[in-house]
Amino acid sequence: MGKRSAHPTDGPCFGQRELYQLDAAVHLAADLVSEEFQLDFGDFRQWPVDVRHYPQLSEEEKRTDVLAQLFRYVKQNSLPRGGGRDFWRVCLYDPVILATKDRENFTLKPLLLYVITHEFIHISRFVRFMELFTPDLKSRQREEDIVHELTEKLLFKQPIENLSPVLEYFKACRYALDGAVTNLETRSD
Repeated sequence: MGKRSAHPTDGPCFGQRELYQLDAAVHLAADLVSEEFQLDFGDFRQWPVDVRHYPQLSEEEKRTDVLAQLFRYVKQNSLPRGGGRDFWRVCLYDPVILATKDRENFTLKPLLLYVITHEFIHISRFVRFMELFTPDLKSRQREEDIVHELTEKLLFKQPIENLSPVLEYFKACRYALDGAVTNLETRSD
């Protein structure tokens, strides 16, 4: 993306076809990342993570200037599982993703695969304590650089149609997918 540009607050959101591609990208990314990081979460549905797209997000989770954002929720009074008491939410911004796809002439599935893999690598690093989840700007930028590199290396090995332009795009600009790092507490009632 290189330069940040203004994106419409209300743009097109994923339809049924795009949601099917998103589901396929989530499954593949979960398999690739869990194997690469030797995570013992079993099926990705067992991960302490939720992937949501724009219409499913709360107002405090919505942004229009990044492709995705990762939230960490801390469950109060809950038993640890997988990654402890933390619960991760990957928030996808459909209007920004679709605008990027159109502007860069990408195929949607490889772009989604990159974004989801990138976010899952972040989660894997946090869960395995390879990096701390911190709001410190310098630490966040270093983490972004590391995760872009790891995402590129992992996906480069995959024979996925139309992935090469997406890899080149992110290699060239190293645009941060995660514009904000947010800790939120959820209460169990």
